[in-house]
Amino acid sequence: MDAKDVRIFCEIAFKGLDYDSFTDRRVSPSAIGRKLGLDEKTVRVRVKKMEDEGFIKYYQAIPNLALFQLKTVNTHRFEALNIATKHRVTEYVQKLPFIVEAIDYLGKVVSVSISGTSIEEVNQVALGLSNRFELYKWIVGSQIIKEPSAVPDRLDWQIIQELRYDALSGIKELSGSLSITPRMTEYRIQKLLDSGTLLVRAITDSQKQQGLIFYELEISVDETKQYEIIKKLSETYAEKLLSVRSLSGGVLLVNLFAFTLSEPEEAYVNSLKLIGVKSSSLFIFKQTVEPKRPNWVDRLIEQKIAASSSPKSK
Repeated sequence: MDAKDVRIFCEIAFKGLDYDSFTDRRVSPSAIGRKLGLDEKTVRVRVKKMEDEGFIKYYQAIPNLALFQLKTVNTHRFEALNIATKHRVTEYVQKLPFIVEAIDYLGKVVSVSISGTSIEEVNQVALGLSNRFELYKWIVGSQIIKEPSAVPDRLDWQIIQELRYDALSGIKELSGSLSITPRMTEYRIQKLLDSGTLLVRAITDSQKQQGLIFYELEISVDETKQYEIIKKLSETYAEKLLSVRSLSGGVLLVNLFAFTLSEPEEAYVNSLKLIGVKSSSLFIFKQTVEPKRPNWVDRLIEQKIAASSSPKSK
């Protein structure tokens, strides 16, 4: 993979729960091309190659968590006493309810995004996890879940269930399994996407990631120098800089990618040389920890289907 491949991949994989411009079952090649300055055919060919080679394992459908009365998602980092303990943590969170995402880093750290009806509820889950494994924890982000503009009925939930682990499933197969017309299937899927009820993202195979390294710098800065620091990072890393997120208290979360193991450490050392930087921490991505199936979202979808009345004819 080259830098363009990585940028294309990030456009279809790294989408948060508030991403609201994803109005098809995958981001369109033309939209990616416009953003990255590439022609549509180039994007289409490169995405197809990633799929064929197994780097993109599948496309996952995720219902808007606000439909389950969940209001917020907080992301915490947890540092274990040793790597063996961290492995137990990653195994445990695969079965824990209300875990939106868990990311395993090289070393003793894992980050866990937890959803809840309130910040207080999320913090209680984080505290329980920390106490269970004697982990050092700190928060790195908080996000309000945006309400969808439509309420799904029984058929909508059935479609979401069918798309859950094969979001690009063919219309003919879907309509057959649901006993509705292809036209109705297409209409319903588009409505779910347009209303913010459904999000689709690519799930990758970290074992196919040879020669590609994702990493994050957590940088504490003098807030009066923040703009200059972000500008310098953008100039230095150019297209290898995926995103910069500013947190309260003068903390920057800087996501980058590299093709050699030396680059993340060099970026860490160089970040400490920037005027206005107080401290920096390096986290090298290992894998996204997928929950065991069926997971808590799958069970909530089942409950919605069971509780919903049959849709009225439209």
